[in-house]
Amino acid sequence: MGGKLPSHRNNNFSQKGFTLIELLVVLAIIAVLITIALANFGTFGRQVDLDTTTQRVLSTLRLARNQTLASEGESQYGVHFEQAKYVLFKGSDYLTGTDKKEYVLSSTDIGVINLKDGEVDVVFDRVRGTTSQYGYITVRLISDLNRTQTININPLGQVSLDAVVNPKCPGPFCPRISDTRHLHFDLGWSIQSATTLRLIFSDPPNPNVQNDIAMSSYFTGSPPTAFDWSGTVPVNGSDQVLRVHTHLLDATDTTLSVHRDRRYNNKALQIIIIDGGINKDTVSYTDVGDASVGSYGGSMTAE
Repeated sequence: MGGKLPSHRNNNFSQKGFTLIELLVVLAIIAVLITIALANFGTFGRQVDLDTTTQRVLSTLRLARNQTLASEGESQYGVHFEQAKYVLFKGSDYLTGTDKKEYVLSSTDIGVINLKDGEVDVVFDRVRGTTSQYGYITVRLISDLNRTQTININPLGQVSLDAVVNPKCPGPFCPRISDTRHLHFDLGWSIQSATTLRLIFSDPPNPNVQNDIAMSSYFTGSPPTAFDWSGTVPVNGSDQVLRVHTHLLDATDTTLSVHRDRRYNNKALQIIIIDGGINKDTVSYTDVGDASVGSYGGSMTAE
């Protein structure tokens, strides 16, 4: 009768409670998760700063072009670039320009200004909205100079965020561009008197396939103010689909556009324009689409 009843208090406590070690482990996991979350939030915030600045620069360039096309104040407009700021102005150059609106940068800056002839201004031409100060600029994070975005300005005055150009060599002055589905060429000479568009396809070990197009059938106007050819060329059992046309054509200059979508093209290609009996090499593509500007191709930009 003097026996003790069994007690389960200690067993229940060990089953329902936490040891100090377990609590420390949980707290350590929570601390790690918070640290990761804060780090990701900081990275996200910096990327937002970069994206926001880039879009504002794009908007300012487009505004300057639109104001020029609208002939506001019967003037042209441009954007001036420095490392720590960019400025929208009215007039043909920044120094003598008026109505200047300055945008000062803080967490970002202008990393590279690579415009034709070393210019730091992009000024748009009245009526057509073109520019002779084409090229590219980069926007970068001050806290991480390797984090950049590139804005391209082509001779037509069109501006775009560069998501396709080879990062090792961005901009229109590079010999090769990685995404070449739609290229622009500011030739620096007029194709108004050109006679033949020659396409030479290479498909080793098969012989080359040459296709000559009489250009006179695809000109518009007299003298021509536009050229537009598109077609399908069979090359050793594989159809190649191309379009070659102009965005600008006058007596002294040509802006040529070439569409070569890699979904429909898998053969190496050389494009030559025959003008005055001279074979003018414009552009060459590898079978995978890498493009190299020819000796008569002028300046090449990706759309």
